[in-house]
Amino acid sequence: MPTKVFGMAPATHGLLGRILRANDDASRRFGENTAEVDAFIHAAAQLTPWQWRQILTARRLVSTVTKEDVVEATESLRAVQDAIRSTDRRLSEPMSKAGESLFEALDKRSDDKVATAWQALSALVLREHLSPLKFGAHYAPFITLIPVAGFDALDPTTMRFLTAVQALTKEKCELLAGRLRLDAESSRALLQVVAKTRYLKPEEAAALIALRTIPTQLTGDLGWAAVKTVVHGGRVLGARAELSKDQTAILWAPLEAAIPWAAIEEHVPKPVRARVRAAVDRATAAITRPPTPVSAADATRAQSKRSTPGARAPYGPNNAEVATFIKGVVGLTPIQWLRVLDRRQLVATVTRQTGAEPAGVVRSLLAAIKGTKELDTFTRCRGFAAVERAAVTVAAKADLTYDESMRGYGAFGEIVQLDYVDVDAFPKLVAALNNGDWVKIAESIPAVNQDVVAPLVNAGTALLDFLELRSDDEAVAAWQAASALVRRQHLAPIKFAASYAPFASAIPVTNPRSLGAPVLRYVSAIGRLSANQCALLARPWQMADDVSSVLSKATADGASRTAEEAAALAAVVTVPMRVSGGEGWAAAKTAVFGGRVIGSRTRLSLEQLEVLWRPIQPAIPLASLGAIVKSKR
Repeated sequence: MPTKVFGMAPATHGLLGRILRANDDASRRFGENTAEVDAFIHAAAQLTPWQWRQILTARRLVSTVTKEDVVEATESLRAVQDAIRSTDRRLSEPMSKAGESLFEALDKRSDDKVATAWQALSALVLREHLSPLKFGAHYAPFITLIPVAGFDALDPTTMRFLTAVQALTKEKCELLAGRLRLDAESSRALLQVVAKTRYLKPEEAAALIALRTIPTQLTGDLGWAAVKTVVHGGRVLGARAELSKDQTAILWAPLEAAIPWAAIEEHVPKPVRARVRAAVDRATAAITRPPTPVSAADATRAQSKRSTPGARAPYGPNNAEVATFIKGVVGLTPIQWLRVLDRRQLVATVTRQTGAEPAGVVRSLLAAIKGTKELDTFTRCRGFAAVERAAVTVAAKADLTYDESMRGYGAFGEIVQLDYVDVDAFPKLVAALNNGDWVKIAESIPAVNQDVVAPLVNAGTALLDFLELRSDDEAVAAWQAASALVRRQHLAPIKFAASYAPFASAIPVTNPRSLGAPVLRYVSAIGRLSANQCALLARPWQMADDVSSVLSKATADGASRTAEEAAALAAVVTVPMRVSGGEGWAAAKTAVFGGRVIGSRTRLSLEQLEVLWRPIQPAIPLASLGAIVKSKR
């Protein structure tokens, strides 16, 4: 009797093999760059008419130096479409499939738009097999609106070079248009490096930026010559790691007059001896300078501030709560994390904050905290503020003008090229900065309030190692909660609750003992709200000015803030389970208002309390809270 072999059935094995082969074929259906090609097709289908006008204008500018006949390229589109439909295999299978998908996505676009997109798509499919100039000539019209992969991996020196290219004037372009004359030995060394590394990203990036910039200053043969010189510069930068300093200097000579090497090379910090001498000079000046007269009252206040234990707390006024959160968030179980993320999505249905702070912004801030570890606190705070401003600008640049974007980039606009980088790639650029770059960035930022920023930097430093290992959703949720906790006194209760509510159950920050019995009953009632009660709270309401003034006076010293926060934390979690959208947000705000009123009940007369409670009364009767008290006046 033959031996029976236990294992996977042949049919099952064959099915699994077919599934794996199908997945592999799908991931390579457009060739080596399938993911990028797929993303380009999707993005091209979403372009607005205004964006298409920008692309077609850029294409006409590029053609002024490449001398490509735009009309002829548009007319050849039909031949390409016929080749794709035919069965004689005149086009490769990846190119044919990519073209078929593109033409289907742009079915209702005009021929000139489709032809421009086809040129960029075909260059993307064959990206590694085309020269940088050829790829740049076809893809340059789209580089601003649909960036290609690779810009996020460029080093700061190359990014400074690209920034300098964008700033070229007509006179400098004419300098670059001169004939290239290179030393034979250095040129041979450069060709050897290129032969070993066929695909140089700095060279390709230089071609794309040059073809978008130079035609606006110089056209025809002179413009083409200037473009080729800039591309040569990109090649030198891509190969400089294997070239000697003398060879790099010789090869850079054609660009030196327009873009000096000293302007783009890495910033070298002062030698130790020079820094020590500068510090001694500052100390000497401070010692010899006559002291500034200080009044006795000012001296007393300064001494009191120095002796206050909370002034030295690393996380600011809420040091204990932040420290507890940091310890607690690291110890959350996977089940608890699932609950946190589910609750965060639930809260977002009424606060509409989904994507308000993209993961790229948070990762950029963490990269800034990590990159400035060796610097002093003041420099770290300024660098952190600069990264926050630049990252938010990069995330919103599609809705900003060029001038607004450049103001938001600040010093980053001089160090790296951000027009072609999205917010997800920005953290990599931040992580690549050296101490010299950070010093330059910090010096460009006006003085920041160190008492406000330093606790955020310290909290980020404590969470850094943990958040680097978490998913984007978890990192964003934890960072938003931690930063809200650090700035708790500076945020409105409902704003604080919107950021911290996902963690409120796992890591409580409100002590029930600090709340009176009526407040505890009110918070409990919010947790039991039905859909009908939420609808009642969502009704529009107004309060007379004199009554509002009474409440403002009663809450002026912040005595009701704890109750208001507790109500907000309960409302932004409970209400979205019943109603969402604008109605849910209105109901949550009314519930938070109720927390303010019930928290200040002892400072209000019975009549005032009843009037202020009217918006909440239909859903949560005041009598049910046992809060009716006699006036103290």
